This record gives sequence, structure tokens and C-alpha cells, in this order.
Amino acid sequence: METLCENLISSILLCLPTKSVVRFRSMSKYYDQLVSEPRFATNHALRSNPDQVHGLLRFTSRNPDKMLFYSFHSKPNSRIPEVVPVNFQVMASCNGLILDLSDSGLSVSNPVAPDRIQIIPKLETPYGEYCDLGLAYDPIGFSPLEFKLVHVFRKQMLNIPDDEDVYGLKIFDSIANSWRESKPKMFVRNSFQMESDFYELKVQAVYLNGLLHWFRACGHIVVFNVENEEATLIKMPREMRKAWLDNQDSPWFGAADGFLYVVYVSKRQILTWALLDHETSKVGLVRNNIKGLSRMSHPIFFDGERIVLKCGPKKKLLRLFHLKQEEWKKIGRLPRTTMDDNTTVYVPFIPTLAPLSSDNPSSTGSLLILPNKMPINKKCKKRKRDSVDRK
Repeated sequence: METLCENLISSILLCLPTKSVVRFRSMSKYYDQLVSEPRFATNHALRSNPDQVHGLLRFTSRNPDKMLFYSFHSKPNSRIPEVVPVNFQVMASCNGLILDLSDSGLSVSNPVAPDRIQIIPKLETPYGEYCDLGLAYDPIGFSPLEFKLVHVFRKQMLNIPDDEDVYGLKIFDSIANSWRESKPKMFVRNSFQMESDFYELKVQAVYLNGLLHWFRACGHIVVFNVENEEATLIKMPREMRKAWLDNQDSPWFGAADGFLYVVYVSKRQILTWALLDHETSKVGLVRNNIKGLSRMSHPIFFDGERIVLKCGPKKKLLRLFHLKQEEWKKIGRLPRTTMDDNTTVYVPFIPTLAPLSSDNPSSTGSLLILPNKMPINKKCKKRKRDSVDRK
């Protein structure tokens, strides 16, 4: 009978949204242990939609002590974002986990469960900087407690032609809790003799289908397979490279619907480039003519159906456009004294029960704790007290 009750409770909890499940942890040790089980997190991910984005987290180095949270489910007239105190910099994100950099070093945290954090051992970088880091986490494909970090860097080697770059890679495995250098290296011959920053890696790495992707400033993509540790370079078509180079300060680069996308605004159109095949570098282009689209718009999020743009002369108004429904929605506005710069990042917020190894619980006080603003099921109405159903 006891086993039956446990199975019933577990089945009920598996049907609840992530943040509702997290609240049960504070009720008793029993619920805390049940929800904290790695197997429970995997089963919950299988039943829910692990790709569902509930909002955007905004961070900038100009104001590193706070993060803004814009919910996709806020009231139509609500323009003020939630302010969340933090003391770290977001280096990467993947499927609900965030790679943080603070004064004490690197760590991976789960925003909806502040006590779930894994401190990352010190990474010795060639230039003393934490850059070009990628985070790989799959709540279904990976084993429980598993995620990987990949650091890509230019490797200094003798007898290398001036027009060639050599990339080295260091990998952190959460199970082993250590860094190691990957044996494979990637040799890339550059097409033109340009300044070094023309071939630097730009924007945050994107994880998709077991692969981490970095966009180079020149328009090509560095790809790393986290399983077999193979690194390759995808050369993009000339038309797409030209679009990337001409609009390098404004396009959005990320994954949606199982494809890699580059999205930017041109005049009154939203252009979405999709990498359809990694082996052949086949690319598709879709042009959407949008009514009410401002020329001064900058895409910061895309999931195949919804696109979020910063609009206006100062890019302070955040608007969401639903491509199928052809509807606009205001989701927020930057505070009056806040401005975006080249250090500003908008991170998709995906609630997850990822059971990280908490090596240092005392450090969780600096973690991000998000406001309780989630979608509401309007079909579920509260029943009045003492009411009786009559047939």
C-alpha cells in the first residue's frame, strides 16, 4: 500500500509545471527527496515540454549587480520587468541551466532551484580570460547529473602559416568534475588576410542535437560534437555570409524547431536563415512581411513561431510577434536609466529540475531566484465554498 501511495504521488507531481513541483520541496523531507531524485527529473522532462521558453533574462556588464526578467506571460499592460539581484555574469545557457562567472570563479546553476549549483574547477585559459565557452545539457539525452562545458581557444603552434588558425578545445565533464584537453584540434585556413578579430568567435555558443555551435565574425560556424569530440567548420553560403557581415551588430543566432537560425530585420521584413543540413551546408531563407514592424528593430529571441524584438530609436521597447497568428504583444520596456550595449545578453528562461551536484551549498545565497510568474490555466476556476454540484 505504501508503494502504491508513493507511485500515485509521483505520478501526480510529474503532471505539474516545474515551478509548482519545486514548491513541494519545502513541504517536507519526503517531498524534497522525491523531487530531488535524478530519475524524477528525467521522467518530468519526458512528460513536459523541455523546450518551452517562459521568458527572457537580461544581463549586462554595465550593471552587473542585477538581472531583468521579462515574462512572456505577463499582463498586457505590464511593462516593468522583474528585477532580480545577482552578482555574477552569464557566460552561457542551455535548456534551463546557466553558466555563471563571479569573483569566485565559474559555476553552473539552476534558476528555479537556488540550492542546485555545481562549482566548476578553475580553468587555465591561454589568455587568462573566460571566453568562448559553451554549455551542453540535455534533460532527456544525457544521464542524470550530467552536463558538459567546452572551451574553444586559438592554439599557438610553431610552423603554422599566417593565414591558418588552429583551435584547441578543453572539456569539463560534470560527472568527473574536472577539465581535460581534447586531443583533436581543428585547422582552419582563412580565405582573406584580415585583422584577427575578423575570425574571432562571436555571440554565445548554441547547443543543438549533440553539437555546440560558435559563429565566427566572418560568417562561418565552428561545430563541436560533444560525444565523439570532433570539431569541424561549416562554411556558409556567400549570400548568408554577406547578410551576417552587413548586420553583425543586430542578428539573432540560436536554435529553434531542430534547426540553427540566423534572424535579422531588413527594412519591413524579418529574414530567417535556417541551416537545414550540416553536411551539405544547405541553407533555407524565409522572408516575412510584417505589418507594424519598425525599421529600428533588433531580434533577441526566436522559437519558430514567436519572435521578440527590441524596438524604437533607443531599443527600449520589447515586443513579441506571433508569426502564425500575426499578432503583436508588448512584453516589457527597459527602465529609463537602462541601456543595452555590446555586453548585453538575453537568455531564454526554460524551467528545469536538473539535479546538479551542490558542492558548496553556502554559495547559493548569490544565486538567481526568479519571480513567481508562470502561465495560468484559465480553464481551472476556483470553486466557491459550500457549493454543491447539482445535476
